[in-house]
Amino acid sequence: MDAVEQNTDRTTPRRVALVTHADSGIGAATALAFAESGADLALTLDNEADSYFLDTLRAYGGRVVCFPFSRHPNGLEATHLVRAILAAFGRINVLVANAEYRVEGQIDDDDVDEEALEEQIAVNFKGVIALIKAASKVMTDGGRIIALGASIADRVGTPGLAEFAATRAAIAAFCKGAAHDLGPRGITINVIQVGAMEVESGRTLSKEMMAAERESNVLKRLGRPTEVANAIMFLAGSGATFITGSILNVDGGYNA
Repeated sequence: MDAVEQNTDRTTPRRVALVTHADSGIGAATALAFAESGADLALTLDNEADSYFLDTLRAYGGRVVCFPFSRHPNGLEATHLVRAILAAFGRINVLVANAEYRVEGQIDDDDVDEEALEEQIAVNFKGVIALIKAASKVMTDGGRIIALGASIADRVGTPGLAEFAATRAAIAAFCKGAAHDLGPRGITINVIQVGAMEVESGRTLSKEMMAAERESNVLKRLGRPTEVANAIMFLAGSGATFITGSILNVDGGYNA
């Protein structure tokens, strides 16, 4: 996918927000929220750019550039993305590391798909870390990094999701350590642990599983992508300047 850009005249600098997997679910809701706030957008998409979606984002007056990017980048690919964004915008102020690949199965299952499990680690953990490391190197004071995880990473005992939960818990542990590394540079890094959502990219669940996830939280409903986007905007906003290394559960009370 080639870079797609909309140029607009502006008299004041806008924040540049990098949002990955931005064409569906939480990623799309987050991209729209940043556009509404007046930010310029650097986006990675899973599919070909939807002209209506991009036009909607551009209607708020900011620049929108879509960059080709691997689903599970290594360090070199992440560095190339960051350099391309710097060439287009000159800076990255906010990174929303949004990635999820979920493999369900018992750990004692003889028919487990080992390749799928490796893909899960590559997408949920290795790729996210590679991107955070690459982006953090070019951020200046006031930079914000928000990584998305899953609320089951904070709660032991979900059948069939032990390895998925481990990849999400690893992100939380990484970001806590990274907060110490980046704090002296004035960069905050936080994690949002997401509960069961109405729309989740790449997931097809049975009615039984959806019902079980709905009943697992105290609000007895599934979350909406916009509710996660609102939490992301809080952590990226002026009210969260003294919050770093923190975990924010947006899960309907799953961990209550």
